Amino acid sequence: MADAPGLLPETSLPQVAAASSLLRWATRLAPALRARNFRLFWIGQTFSLVGTSLQVVAEGWLIYDLTGSTFWLGMAGLLGLLPVLPVSLLGGVLIDRVPRRKLILFTQCALLVQATVFGLLVISGQLVLWHIIVLYFCFGAILAIDHPARRAFLVELVEPADLANAVALNGAIFNLSSLIGYAAGGLLIATLGAGAAILLNAATFLAPIVALSLIRVADVGAEQKGAHPASATLMGAMTEGLLTLWRQPAVLGAISLMAVVGGLTWPLFGLLPAYAEQVVHTGAIGLGLLMAAGALGSVLGTVLVAFLGAHQRGRTLALVSFILPFLILAFGWTTQIIVAGLILVAAGAALLVLQSLAITIVQLQTPDRVRGRVMSLYSMLHAGADTMGNVAVGGAATYLGLPWALCVGGVAAALYALGLRAVLPSVHKLD
Repeated sequence: MADAPGLLPETSLPQVAAASSLLRWATRLAPALRARNFRLFWIGQTFSLVGTSLQVVAEGWLIYDLTGSTFWLGMAGLLGLLPVLPVSLLGGVLIDRVPRRKLILFTQCALLVQATVFGLLVISGQLVLWHIIVLYFCFGAILAIDHPARRAFLVELVEPADLANAVALNGAIFNLSSLIGYAAGGLLIATLGAGAAILLNAATFLAPIVALSLIRVADVGAEQKGAHPASATLMGAMTEGLLTLWRQPAVLGAISLMAVVGGLTWPLFGLLPAYAEQVVHTGAIGLGLLMAAGALGSVLGTVLVAFLGAHQRGRTLALVSFILPFLILAFGWTTQIIVAGLILVAAGAALLVLQSLAITIVQLQTPDRVRGRVMSLYSMLHAGADTMGNVAVGGAATYLGLPWALCVGGVAAALYALGLRAVLPSVHKLD
């Protein structure tokens, strides 16, 4: 007998109940996904970040193929960082003066154009080194506006209670997308070529462009955000952002923990290729497993942030800042790949919690009229700290060896966390 119109077959009821239960479980772990606007934004960024990772792999392969030089491989990262300082300061003012949704739409379209030009140059066979240098510089300049704009936009997509979870979900998807993109990038380059991988990245920007077009928020500019008269001039606007942070030493302390402790932790991941070869003596498969361990840790960190709730963020931030240095020390001296993987899982989770809590504290303590400028400063410090952490520990490893260099970084991170606790105890009282 046919089922009555409009009614579900009895056999489908258990599946519906299971799906409903799974959805409730997911929203408990990721409450930010209850917000339609954030779901759209998050899904769009997922596709885009996988594509960006494809392009990063292709860029490195092309640079080495053209030059055969490890020097230019290292310079590529620096070229992407060079525009961050000047563009971030100006971009922060822009983020606070124009509707953020429209600004991110513009940056995503600009990244699509950059990737399309890059891919077509590769396929045409006309690509030379200076093309990559110029395109890498443009890429860094666009991201210097795009990253802080996306961070500042989160407060418009979720309720304040769900902000920490939204930040954690963004961090987790960045790590997972990188893992997927890096793995797929090598396969695509081997089968279809670097040009195809870069053009595929260009296509992935359509996802966030469509998502942003579907998001419904009040597109407000400087007037609606209550811009201060001091922001009327460019210099006044940049100064106001700096003064906002300067007047909140506890928030500055939270940012400094992210920069110093987080920056000294990052070499665990940034220097993994050298660690895999020199310390645990493994090849590409072992390196991939170690990278996957860090990505797994970031996912677990997202779950932790969801369970931590909205109270005593400063105390938790300080606790994680003490845990990370000990993980660095343990990682530096283990020679067992399984132990190293377990430590990376813990470090990946702790690092994501540290960064999520720091940015949540900054977001909640910052007036909306200067949020873009403050997020630009935060992004600039974040990118600079990770890069300088790799440079400092990598440079020290040349003279001390990688295990000793990592341990020196771990001790420095512990001393900084202890010193900040003594000098600025107000950090612990932040929520």
